[in-house]
Amino acid sequence: MKTLSVHVPFRFAFALHWELSFKPYLNFIHAQIRQTDNEIYKSYLKSIAGIVEQNPVLLEPIKDWSVLEPFADLLDLIYINHYPSLGANHLYAIGTPSSPMKFFSYSQEFKKLISDTDGNLKLHLHDSFVNEEYTRRLYTDILCKCYQVEDLIKDSSQTLLRLIDKSEGFERHYHFLSNNQFVGINYSGTLPELNPEWIEYAKGNIESIKDLKHQIPLAGFGLEGFILFTIKDETVAEAVNQLRENVATMHTMSRKESYLRIKGNTLSLLQKNAFEVGFLPLIDINKRIFYHKSFNYTSILFKMLQKHLTTAELNDFLGRFIDMCSITPEYPIQIFNEDDVIKTELKKYLVEEGVKNLTIIPVFHQQNLVGVIELASTQEEKLSMEDVRKIESAMPMYSEFIVYQTNKLHEQMESFIMHNYTAIQPVVEWKFNEVAWNTMQKAPNTKLPDISFKELTPFYGAVDIKNSSGERQKAIRRDSDRNLKMLETFLLKHGDTEVTSQEHVSLWQDFTEENLGDEQELNLRLFIERAAQDLLENYPDLEIDFSHEEESNYEESLFSINNALKEVLDVQEQKLKKLIPVYFDKFRTDGWEYTIYAGQSLSPEITITPDMIATVKEWELETMLNMGMVAASLRDTIPYKLETTQLILANTAPLDIRFRADEHRFDVEGSYSIRYEVVKKRIDKALIRETNERLTQPGKLAIVYMYATELDAYLRLIDEYMKQGLLEKGIEYLDLEDLQGVVGLKAIRVTMKSPQAEA
Repeated sequence: MKTLSVHVPFRFAFALHWELSFKPYLNFIHAQIRQTDNEIYKSYLKSIAGIVEQNPVLLEPIKDWSVLEPFADLLDLIYINHYPSLGANHLYAIGTPSSPMKFFSYSQEFKKLISDTDGNLKLHLHDSFVNEEYTRRLYTDILCKCYQVEDLIKDSSQTLLRLIDKSEGFERHYHFLSNNQFVGINYSGTLPELNPEWIEYAKGNIESIKDLKHQIPLAGFGLEGFILFTIKDETVAEAVNQLRENVATMHTMSRKESYLRIKGNTLSLLQKNAFEVGFLPLIDINKRIFYHKSFNYTSILFKMLQKHLTTAELNDFLGRFIDMCSITPEYPIQIFNEDDVIKTELKKYLVEEGVKNLTIIPVFHQQNLVGVIELASTQEEKLSMEDVRKIESAMPMYSEFIVYQTNKLHEQMESFIMHNYTAIQPVVEWKFNEVAWNTMQKAPNTKLPDISFKELTPFYGAVDIKNSSGERQKAIRRDSDRNLKMLETFLLKHGDTEVTSQEHVSLWQDFTEENLGDEQELNLRLFIERAAQDLLENYPDLEIDFSHEEESNYEESLFSINNALKEVLDVQEQKLKKLIPVYFDKFRTDGWEYTIYAGQSLSPEITITPDMIATVKEWELETMLNMGMVAASLRDTIPYKLETTQLILANTAPLDIRFRADEHRFDVEGSYSIRYEVVKKRIDKALIRETNERLTQPGKLAIVYMYATELDAYLRLIDEYMKQGLLEKGIEYLDLEDLQGVVGLKAIRVTMKSPQAEA
């Protein structure tokens, strides 16, 4: 009898002692005999039991596997009993997962696939397999077999390893399954007392073995018996899973990387190395599809056609090609099938490039053609309908991938416009068109004149995160203290390295007792990262978990609030633009700010009335209340209890703005307008006169003004909101300390009802 040994370059979580024995298998057979009522099957099982019982050598730990040579009939019976419907070439083996893995019965197909001539594992190990899976399964086996814990989900066949074959030009995925029904577990000495933690870990309620306070003393356990191994081809399922994962994370990759990954997933899905995969996303510009040179990278078709056609000819061909994909009854479209004008035209170029088969699969999104999948081959092999069905099963992912690629190109175009021109809002687009047309009628290279809008009423508001810089510093301080303390403890226990010492740690601990500047903060981060790498290199088997948990919690809280504020502001912006034509700018600081301009010069076709201007003030109060309440409602759901302040700058005096062609942006004109900009930049730091109290406070809404008449519309609305119970009763009238270059400012302040008060 020939045995097969395979060296696997993989370190299991725990290398327990293994002994080959048929004793657990005999126990299993006796249990089957007791359970079956079928006399023929019972006789068959007894014949297996008889062979084992008549040969005591099989019931003892077998050191020398050559003793199994006389028992070929027994091994055949085991195979027939547990692999009853499988052919001779099935990927199976029987043995132990020791180091190296050893098998005393196996199919030739198994041997051919898994082992090279030197006895090493021929396939690659999949990156996703982790020791945690093996450890959890081991805990489950021990709890079931040694402690008789019954409520654990225990599959007889589980994945031991995940393997990949890359030899064919695409990835084949295999699951190396193990059935350990015939494995006994023993413990030398008195069995340790059962710890409920072990059961929770086995159930998956505890994420990692590291989280257990007391682990099972695995070194005392030994395993005896043998395992039935099976290798199952999971290429199609894994290809779909990886395709789904790559589409979900494509925003984190470069365009090239995402394309290559999706292409590789497609080849694995089809399990064909004779095909080349291409994608043709359709770029819609002003409701027309245009050829773009980026097609040449992902599209097989246009990579070939651009060698033969001009850009104008490519655009013409693209239009006709899209029409064919949209209306043809053929699916998928086989270019080398029946002749028509476009196919005949294409075949000429394809033949020149050595392509003998090209299949086109249209991709639709919301019933619109968004692109095509191209499958080309230099061989006669065609895509089968089974292959097409595989592609169709993954079509939602392909659709999302292609739509994402087209959106990315549109974003690049918008970025180009932003960089070279400006974000031209619809409300002023008419003016740009008018000036551009007039300028184009003049001599070439005529300088584009400045574009101005006169007599506009400005509005400004800001929702800010209270003391955001201070809260961030606190989070960084907590992380730094924790990481340095952990590093100090580790070095005390294991000693300094050539790079990292306790003296270094102490110096940084002294630094963190004071506020760190940006440069010091960066240097501290670099120190901890280098220390972590250094310890990993010096102590590869030990683990030390440096983290930035507090800072991450702060950033998560800040993101949650700002995201919620933006959603409110986006909705309110669209609501306002339906009421009155306005120029609307919003931008993120520690929170969100907006600047609005409204006036007749923005809208020559619509008469702007005082009531419409008053509508903007109503909008401001409603928006500020909504943003403040949304932020307050999040306070109990986010790690850091961040609070917001709300501020409005009331101003009735009109000002002028102009578009500076040299700087591609709008700017204010005149001394008064410039003063207004100064006030905007400084009022968030304003103090109440003769106090050290900031005007802006959490849970309050402040309105800054110069003249009492600027408050009239706001006061009427505040009174209504108080009656509705959205604001607390009472208005604070405040004088503000003079700001640099600005004197005489006043403010009112009201308190918003908290979510708890409303409840």
